[in-house]
Amino acid sequence: MDSLRGSFGEHDGSAITSPAPTVAALPGPWRSTLARLTAMGVRSVQLSATQAGFRPRELDRSGRRDLLTTLRRAELSVAGLDAWIPADHFIDATHSDRAVDALRSIVELAADLGRVPVSMTLPSPTDDDDAVAEIAATIAAHAERHGVGVIDHMWPKAARGGIAWGLETAAALSHDSDPTAMLLRDAPASVRLADLDQTGMRGPIGTSGRLDVLAFRVSLSMSTSVKHIVMDTRQWIQPWEGLDASIRAWSAATMS
Repeated sequence: MDSLRGSFGEHDGSAITSPAPTVAALPGPWRSTLARLTAMGVRSVQLSATQAGFRPRELDRSGRRDLLTTLRRAELSVAGLDAWIPADHFIDATHSDRAVDALRSIVELAADLGRVPVSMTLPSPTDDDDAVAEIAATIAAHAERHGVGVIDHMWPKAARGGIAWGLETAAALSHDSDPTAMLLRDAPASVRLADLDQTGMRGPIGTSGRLDVLAFRVSLSMSTSVKHIVMDTRQWIQPWEGLDASIRAWSAATMS
């Protein structure tokens, strides 16, 4: 992680008090979404590089400047970019070249948006290990040239040279693992916050789910590895209502 420190910033976990919501999962036109997030007190957002309006091919240099200007006017910054390319595309002969090229373009967009980290998922260790290692090395080298950190959210954690690992709390809970214990044991570079309800569905934190928000927040304050934290609203049944509840639960845990 030391080699990626410049890409993730110099702050530590104790300084991270406001998780960045995922914009793509929130219904409504994105400009209206940004305005609504600002009104909620949000100060940074996690964008998706596969969402219409934010795809690298849709944003030339002028478009990227305009996007940053729009965000500044909304008093928002970019926390990072999601690049949810299907993991198996990286080792599928039909899709591999296109997947790697797409990720290169996303890394370059991340560099233009302030060298923000890129979140993705590589194939699991049970797949073609040699091919995955080669692709990971290619991605890491390209990201390093642009000063961008890349975060792999594959489960379970595996060593990827030059690529950091990110903890998804919902994924940990779905595998009957304790995300609070994993936070300090596995030293993730990124955390994505979401809970599981009693039926196993993803949802907001701090309601009736399984995540102990206070215990997790306390452990996060002791972490020196986490540089990037996201409120991951993907697949929430009522994302706006859930986001409001999650922000309140996180703030309450922060003040405890």
